[in-house]
Amino acid sequence: MEFQSVLSMAPLRISFLGGGSDIPSFYEKSPGCVVSAAIDKYVYVHIKRHDPLFQERYRVSYSEVEHTKNRDEIKNSIVRACLELLNMDEPLQISTSADLPANSGLGSSSSFAVALLNGLHAIRGEEVSPVQIAEEACQAEIGILKSPIGKQDQYAAAFGGMNYFEFRENGSVQIEPLYLSRTDTGRFLEKSLLIWTGQSRKADVILGDQASRAESNFNQLLQITELAKSFKELLLNSNLDWAELGSLISQGWKLKQSFSDKISTDDVRAITAQLDDLNCYGYKLLGAGGGGFIFAIFDEISDKNLEGLNDWRTFRPALDHAGARIVSVN
Repeated sequence: MEFQSVLSMAPLRISFLGGGSDIPSFYEKSPGCVVSAAIDKYVYVHIKRHDPLFQERYRVSYSEVEHTKNRDEIKNSIVRACLELLNMDEPLQISTSADLPANSGLGSSSSFAVALLNGLHAIRGEEVSPVQIAEEACQAEIGILKSPIGKQDQYAAAFGGMNYFEFRENGSVQIEPLYLSRTDTGRFLEKSLLIWTGQSRKADVILGDQASRAESNFNQLLQITELAKSFKELLLNSNLDWAELGSLISQGWKLKQSFSDKISTDDVRAITAQLDDLNCYGYKLLGAGGGGFIFAIFDEISDKNLEGLNDWRTFRPALDHAGARIVSVN
């Protein structure tokens, strides 16, 4: 049964360790792995069948509004690629919004692709699995658009929860959900903080720079995958060592900075210096680098810690368990 309109949503994510090992230039030589968590901040996509009486065939609304007669004329590359992938040429109105800014290191472009593809299937009356949605998002972003990104964000958005993803040499992805006790999950989030640097950045520029240095960064990425494995094992330990978790995150951040001189910025260094003064267990800049959010983990988040970060917007994340879903159909 086809529908007239669909509202779809997909979560953003925090990537703790392993980023960069989900790119073909690495995992085709050695398996990559990432530990990440979907959070309770979302990208929303509303899709509506467009009446032929309108002059345009497609109306696409985001930070801009597009009116086009042909699919190939759509400037929003993700919308264009997803429509091409599913071979959809019927008139549509597509609009998107999000809880947080784009280009902030939380995987928003892939969350958009996942939510859009899920919605496009739904409007045709099709139910699809998280694996199919994640793989289709990878095909759209990496295959069609040739974006120099990895596969972790699409899977995190599609599945939700906290997961360990392993990227095999043949391109397949192994998903291991990390089931912490409710107590440990609560404590982990109580100790976690996201700090907005005030800067957005286009990941493609930084990731393209990293890709050009892929061979020289190979050994550092091997070390990062070992840190990710240790992080996973530590999370599943019945006696969680929070200081060690933080230390692993900081070790990964130090290695990541060696990938490109575009990753850190003056504002990032100012925030991390304050975090050092506050005896933070560990921290890292999320995403490709150049701005966005910093993730930090403390023994506890006290008023003193928050006062020390008064110059920056902060919030505590919560876990999303459901992943991509259809909110409503009509």
